Amino acid sequence: MTDGNAGMTHEALEALIGRMLDAEKRETPPPAGEEGDWLYGSAGFTEPDQHGWMAPLPSAHVWVPQALVFWHMVVRVGGGADEDLLRDPRHSLARWPTIDAAVRDYVA
Repeated sequence: MTDGNAGMTHEALEALIGRMLDAEKRETPPPAGEEGDWLYGSAGFTEPDQHGWMAPLPSAHVWVPQALVFWHMVVRVGGGADEDLLRDPRHSLARWPTIDAAVRDYVA
């Protein structure tokens, strides 16, 4: 299924954001002044096996960018989104231009 975004499927967009979330997670706090842009907590599941089953990973407390978590959930549930959400600074993907462009196409 494509979302009218230059051929990127819903699943591909979800995977792209998921890979970036994994790449951006950190165990140390973000730089001073950026704490509000990050979420802290325990997260992690294995990749789904051939039957779709996933297992929790051992507890790891990590920091992840709030905007990536937000958009990952919007795309994962197939939720509606609009330009207002893209303009909200808490949901800005400007730091990740490729994902920003793909999400803008998804919203369009």
